[in-house]
Amino acid sequence: MNADRMSTMVDQLHTADQGWRRILPKELADRALAVAVDVGQRLCDPEAVARQMPEPPLSSGRAILYGQLDQCLPERGWAELSHDCLADAVQTVRQADHSFLGLFGGGMCEVAFAADALSRDGARYRRLLSSLDGPLTAASISLGELLTAHPAGQPFRSFDLISGGAGVGAYLLCRRDDPHADTALRAVLTGLVALCDERAGLPNWHTPAAAMVQGTPLAQSFPAGVFNCGLAHGIPGPLALLALAERAGISVPGQRDAIERVANWLIAHRADDEWGPNWPTAVSLPDPTGAASPSYGPTHNAWCYGSPGVARALWLAGMALQDNALRMLAVDTTTTVYGRPPYARRSDHSPGLCHGVAGLLQITLRFAQDTGDAVFAQAAAELTTRVLAMFEPESPFGYVALAEGGATANDPGLLDGAAGIALALLAAATDIPPAWDRTLLLA
Repeated sequence: MNADRMSTMVDQLHTADQGWRRILPKELADRALAVAVDVGQRLCDPEAVARQMPEPPLSSGRAILYGQLDQCLPERGWAELSHDCLADAVQTVRQADHSFLGLFGGGMCEVAFAADALSRDGARYRRLLSSLDGPLTAASISLGELLTAHPAGQPFRSFDLISGGAGVGAYLLCRRDDPHADTALRAVLTGLVALCDERAGLPNWHTPAAAMVQGTPLAQSFPAGVFNCGLAHGIPGPLALLALAERAGISVPGQRDAIERVANWLIAHRADDEWGPNWPTAVSLPDPTGAASPSYGPTHNAWCYGSPGVARALWLAGMALQDNALRMLAVDTTTTVYGRPPYARRSDHSPGLCHGVAGLLQITLRFAQDTGDAVFAQAAAELTTRVLAMFEPESPFGYVALAEGGATANDPGLLDGAAGIALALLAAATDIPPAWDRTLLLA
């Protein structure tokens, strides 16, 4: 992308900040809204959900979907459904292990995030949020202190978006006006800044083989250990959080340097292909035996792993640092994805947010809003059309979740399932801001 075009987009940023705008043509937007409503109706029956998945994901994702539908189509009963799903999620978490903080996977931050998202800027659920924030902020401070004291060689779950510090911080950033949450957020940010440092030239965010989950494809592919490059489980997650906090005016010592350090490391470890900028799933730690560094298959082009998620983290870093070169690279990287054929993208087979088309759509919508560039509006229309074509009326929830290995499931959840797909369709089809995608660290 040439410098003049980038300069034009930067000039448009103040317009994008004024509010969320529907960018789809009306006919396509109406179709997307109709499918999102259909999915929401299919997810209404708890017994039907339980029949499809004996241990379904936390109902907080459905609560967020119903809250979004209520904003789009008020007075149609969505608010009551949202409240019921949230109450069910709270009960489930309270009966489970309170020590698990995760933003996904049934953790305390997952249900707290849903409650905050549905609070109507703090007008509702104050008592609930206060009861959740007490143990959550204390545990978050402990996590931040652990990362500060021992930042090197941590497992992904200590710092990533799904289970670790980046995800915990994403929730706390939503609650930053609360003094206790602000204290906890700063502790987490301090820990992530330490994680983003290096010792003797070795970045602290490396994960040695002993700290990886044994038997997984990643562990088998990187026997010496790894630098994870995925937004879901790797260093782009902490980068995105640090950048979002910086833009929100919340900064701890070393934070800007950490953002710049990680962004430069990611740039140095690009794995471009014939179409343009790209990133690997992970980078191997040096093998002490001197063996050649292994690789882990072709890269996804998805939210969880690959260039779209990395590009969004770099865009946020560029915004925090006011670095046009970073923003230009993020835009070039994302637009390159649209030119890759399906076999090279490796995400077209799945409809979901995590590693599928809906996730790429949500990233595209964010770039469309931020830049005002027509290339993203066109891509959003094409991706929406693709998501709609994947709708399966005969399936219980309208969409079938597809795992990386090819296994299918009728999943009602946000990250992999039908609720998340419907949320992306609503973001594309309406003028209602998708504040829920903070849970993906996209904005």
